[in-house]
Amino acid sequence: MTFLQLVRREMHGSLPRLVFMSGLGGISNAAILAAVNAGAQSAGTGEVSLWSAGLFIVALLLFVKTQHYILIASTVEIEAIIHKLRLRLMDKVRHSELLPLDAIGRTEIVAAITKETGALLQASNQLAFAGQGLVLVVFIGIYIAYLSFWAFALSVGILGIVAVLFHAKSEQLTHGTSEASERENRLYDRLTDLLDGFKEVRLNQGRSDDLFDDSVEVSRTATNIKIRTQSESFKRLVFTQSSIYLLLGAVAFVVPVVSDTQGSAITQTTMALMFVVGVCFGLVQTIPIVSAADAAADSIAKLEERLQVTADAAEITAEPRIRFQRIEMRNVEFRYVHERSDSVFQVGPVDFTLRSGDLVFITGGNGSGKSTFLKLLAGLYEPDSGEITLDGARVNEKRRGQYRSLIAAVFADYHLFRRLYGIADPDPLEVERLLEQFKLDRKTSLSDGEFKTIELSSGQRRRLALIVSLLEKRPILMLDEWAADQDPEFRRKFYHELLPALHRGGATVVVVSHDDRYLDEMEVQGRRLRMDEGRFVQGHPVEEH
Repeated sequence: MTFLQLVRREMHGSLPRLVFMSGLGGISNAAILAAVNAGAQSAGTGEVSLWSAGLFIVALLLFVKTQHYILIASTVEIEAIIHKLRLRLMDKVRHSELLPLDAIGRTEIVAAITKETGALLQASNQLAFAGQGLVLVVFIGIYIAYLSFWAFALSVGILGIVAVLFHAKSEQLTHGTSEASERENRLYDRLTDLLDGFKEVRLNQGRSDDLFDDSVEVSRTATNIKIRTQSESFKRLVFTQSSIYLLLGAVAFVVPVVSDTQGSAITQTTMALMFVVGVCFGLVQTIPIVSAADAAADSIAKLEERLQVTADAAEITAEPRIRFQRIEMRNVEFRYVHERSDSVFQVGPVDFTLRSGDLVFITGGNGSGKSTFLKLLAGLYEPDSGEITLDGARVNEKRRGQYRSLIAAVFADYHLFRRLYGIADPDPLEVERLLEQFKLDRKTSLSDGEFKTIELSSGQRRRLALIVSLLEKRPILMLDEWAADQDPEFRRKFYHELLPALHRGGATVVVVSHDDRYLDEMEVQGRRLRMDEGRFVQGHPVEEH
């Protein structure tokens, strides 16, 4: 998809008016030229042309009015388009499923919503001026044809050849711009690695050097592609400038030889072409900007198509569930193919039942499939085979949203939001009690639905994430290695105070844990399941305390 196609698709209401005003701006430019030429010709005979002066004033006022409208209207329209695109992409992202979204990657999504939309804005005003420039060229062409047919024929011939040669490499330049953009997205990945993995980078000088060398290589490749692309653009610019000067020379030196065109007509024709020179240079300089916008529009369109595949299957909005009796996983299997290594990881076949009020502990070594199982149970991954049922009804696309409404979770890779999104009017006393219970009352507070700060230690952030999950008041709470970042005091408190209190209160809690010692010491009854290589280990299905 090109930038123009995107604008035509997204801007419906005022596009005809904007095109009309751009055309009117081009006509006013041509009228100014005609008025100046007519006035100069009259001055050459010692007379003053009042109608030329009047035409000049009217055309100038029309020019000012159209320029104001084009600049303001094009900015308003393109900003509205960008706003609509951003919201539509974000809406598709939030309705997507986890696995396809992971396959797309964060970099491509962030680039489309931020960088690519910026390229569209840069091209908008340029395109509006290019439109009126084309109109100006058409009317000046008519004017030149009136003055001298031979000058008009030479102009059409030379400019036609230039246009064909110019267009010949347009696709190559657009491809280069897209490739450079892709390389810059890779550089964003490296920057994310540097910032998110800063501690690991500082601990390992070899990793730091390799990451930097890789970043240098990616940046160098992107730079070389951009230099090559820009060099071709500049060569085309010089070629176009030379062609315009060649046209001026042909009119000045060739037309008088091959025709009987008078000197005054040659002078007026040359002046008209000089007026076009600036317009043509502006059009040429617009092309790299529009090419970048074409690449951006194509990237946005492709991303939207990929998101649409999973967003089309988004669940139907339904009233949240506030209670359940039983969730069953029957012969559930899930396979995940790692894109880079092509290795296959499988969870299942798994049979599992979760009843209201259960306290379940999932243990096992690293890579045993505990976190993947938890995401399957949460409805974030869809099983490849088998089924999940809620109170006897199969969880499908229509029921998945309602199923998820039962669950609050703190995953191992959780994200802590500063605002309490989705929690309307939390009880201030309850918030204060929880902050005090988790010893965060001196670290942060809640005001107008927003925490004062979330710049906390990893253990404190995880405690705050648990507070948010408790404020959601959903019947099922899932915790993935929650105690991993806690000090011994809070680890004991979690297993000996918090979990028993939740269990006594009737909450259904599923905990992924490595803390076998604390589990052995717990007095509360619960189920304890161990996973190994994606399955629950036979012979150790349930332990009661």
